[in-house]
Amino acid sequence: MQTLITTIFFIFGSILGSFYNVVIYRLPRKESVVFGSSHCPNCNTPIKPYDLIPILSYFILKGKCRNCKAAFSFRYALIEFVTGGLFALTYHIFGYSWLTFIGILLASVLIIITAIDIDTMEIYDTFQVILLFIAIAYIPQSGLPIGDHLIGFFIISIPFYIIALLTNGMGGGDIKLIAMGGLLLGWKATLVAFFIASITGGIVAILLVLLKQQGRKSLIAFGPYLCLGIYIAFIYGNSIFDWYIRLFS
Repeated sequence: MQTLITTIFFIFGSILGSFYNVVIYRLPRKESVVFGSSHCPNCNTPIKPYDLIPILSYFILKGKCRNCKAAFSFRYALIEFVTGGLFALTYHIFGYSWLTFIGILLASVLIIITAIDIDTMEIYDTFQVILLFIAIAYIPQSGLPIGDHLIGFFIISIPFYIIALLTNGMGGGDIKLIAMGGLLLGWKATLVAFFIASITGGIVAILLVLLKQQGRKSLIAFGPYLCLGIYIAFIYGNSIFDWYIRLFS
């Protein structure tokens, strides 16, 4: 039974992931995410409903438009798969609870932020506001003192803000993202989120330089790594922090 329900969460997440692909594509282009059918970006032919099956349609069509044969980005299927996977994981961790609802909302927003930031180097304030409401909904259920959440809001965002003032090397969207994430997580898990983001971002940056995909002074979007850190920290952050402290106690 548990496996069946987890599978249902995965399918539900992949379906929503298909809609998130629409949001990710259209928002930066100032297009409506509500009106207008899905269409091929190359020939503008509407995509038939039977070609909109999450994940599977990409492979059935061999990654190409049925009409003009233009290639579709593999990222469409990847986002559907990742969304389904995170929904299933969130349910697996929290079961039937308010935390599952909070977790899938959080995962949804972070996925959209990640993809748009990769494409545009921007994090829209709309999603920061959504994260604020998610934090407000979660705080009463977190089991942490309100002070921990307030400290979490400032503990990384203030250093980021100072760095931005001194070097202009940190985007305002990243500052707001870690502030909202910190309010949600509390200060311990926020430190874990920042550590994960720094390590993964640093590794990817080094690999891109070694593979000559980026120069040493090239800018990279840091938002995706913050999003990864925030989600992991939402699930495991306080446990990771306590484990780390025990190593030195």
